[in-house]
Amino acid sequence: MRLEHLIPLWLSIPVLLPLLVLCAVMLVSRPRQRVDWGRRLLMVLLIAVVAVRPVTPLEGEQTQRMNANVFFVVDRTGSMNAEDYADGQPRLEGVKADMQRIMSMTEGSRYSIISFDSSASEQLPLTTDAGAALAWVDTLTTEPTAYSQGSNVDRPLQRLLTALSETKRDDPDSYRIVYFLSDGENTDGQESEPFGPAQPMIDGGAVLGYGTPEGGPMKAQGGQSDGEYITDASGAQGLSMIDEAQLEKIAADMGVPYLHRTDPEAPIEGTLEGIELRPVPVESTSRVPTYEDWYWVAAIPLACLFIWELGAMTYRLPRRMDRTDVPSVQER
Repeated sequence: MRLEHLIPLWLSIPVLLPLLVLCAVMLVSRPRQRVDWGRRLLMVLLIAVVAVRPVTPLEGEQTQRMNANVFFVVDRTGSMNAEDYADGQPRLEGVKADMQRIMSMTEGSRYSIISFDSSASEQLPLTTDAGAALAWVDTLTTEPTAYSQGSNVDRPLQRLLTALSETKRDDPDSYRIVYFLSDGENTDGQESEPFGPAQPMIDGGAVLGYGTPEGGPMKAQGGQSDGEYITDASGAQGLSMIDEAQLEKIAADMGVPYLHRTDPEAPIEGTLEGIELRPVPVESTSRVPTYEDWYWVAAIPLACLFIWELGAMTYRLPRRMDRTDVPSVQER
């Protein structure tokens, strides 16, 4: 056991020592109030215990995770709001359902999320914190419609290549699994760069496509037109259509299967063929040591004594005089 001070000694000693001496003196000099001053003396001692914070170091604690790094590349362009998934739901609802399902299939793995719209960004670096990934999924929306400047499915390519390369270097014995979730639609008029350079670094995963060839209407995201259906240049309701040829090419480049997702209950487990997930013992290498705190042992009785002190002080307050307590003129 060791001490990890919550309050520096240079501050706690000048504050607590005078209080301790005062309580001790009053305890001796006022015998009728010994219970009160004894209680206060004990409170100061307990505060001192909390201030010095006794802890037990937990350095070198063994933890476990699965031998897989799962990368989600998620399309957040406005077309993912198109309502042609399942029973007229936005495509993004399918993305959320599939990401949650994949995480349940790979429980214990490390997760990373790269999203793209008009630009690409790493939303979540590799982490074993599945709760953080699920929280991101729960709040997933498309980019604001007013900020859209055209999109291309190759926007996340360089970030994905960098992430895969770093993971291959730092964690070579674990699988690298990539799920690319998109409708495949390009709106910037440019040809997409091939995803072939990623193939040697990918061990599994899939390209998951959302939408229909007939297309679906989209609602605007954010701004004054939030929730309104987007129209084209002629004023007619705009439609977004899936580009399966584009998605199939990405899948072929990465060496993973392509699945057209129209039902959240459709099988997805086949995307992990050849992947044998197993626990990997990992010794913490964090430079920040971890501890098991024990100051709560003093904090609990301190709270009880504080409530007692507060009750005693309240009891001593002068009670409000009732009219019956005021002597009448005749009585005087």
